[in-house]
Amino acid sequence: MKDEFKTGNPIWIYYRDIDSNDNLRLPQLLRGHLGQSYDIKKIEIPNYNLVQITGTLKGTFDNTAKSVCFYYRKQTWGEIQNIDLYLHLKTPVTIYDRVGGMPLPDKLPGNIYVKSFQRVATTTREFWYQVNADQWVKFDDAQMTLVEHDPFAEQKTTKPIIDLTYLKLNQVKGVVDFLPNRSVDTYDQPYGLPLTKLSNGSVVTLIARIKDENGVTWYETDHAGYINASYIKLDNEDGED
Repeated sequence: MKDEFKTGNPIWIYYRDIDSNDNLRLPQLLRGHLGQSYDIKKIEIPNYNLVQITGTLKGTFDNTAKSVCFYYRKQTWGEIQNIDLYLHLKTPVTIYDRVGGMPLPDKLPGNIYVKSFQRVATTTREFWYQVNADQWVKFDDAQMTLVEHDPFAEQKTTKPIIDLTYLKLNQVKGVVDFLPNRSVDTYDQPYGLPLTKLSNGSVVTLIARIKDENGVTWYETDHAGYINASYIKLDNEDGED
């Protein structure tokens, strides 16, 4: 059989969001005979700009495996930065599934710190912070402030908090109330070193309530150290022993 009747290796063509790696179009499979030339054209995708291409757009079919990937970015995304910052949430904050996307049913509670790994500045002058995979918050200075350093590390390097109000509890039951499929850290003491993690919905037994001079409340558990009270939903709360 002559080569012109033999099929060369097909070429896969991908159209992806460069930030999420999601497919924006179904991948295409380009076929041809050995030695046949190919010329792959760029395509326009509404609301996206083409920012990068990998692979060779022109050539001939042969026996080697080839692929071409067109990478696009949302037109409203102006600047994307990898960051290492914390957000101090003053009030409960809405979470979105993507920048400018749909709100998720659960909110992040107020009076907590959350770490952010990526920031997007949109062409409409909005700032969005990624707080987890597929979870974003829109910056609002009335609801949150930026913290450049680890707030827990700062607490450990400054003088110890000495004005603590300690109330013993009579084996009060509580439930970790954070976000579905997420877990929260516990500590060896308020603002101390991480001890373990408790998944959302975990039942805990509380033996003490501690309030510091800044008005932040912690609970001491019977087995897992200390946890910020923002993450605990109480069944009931008894008085002192």
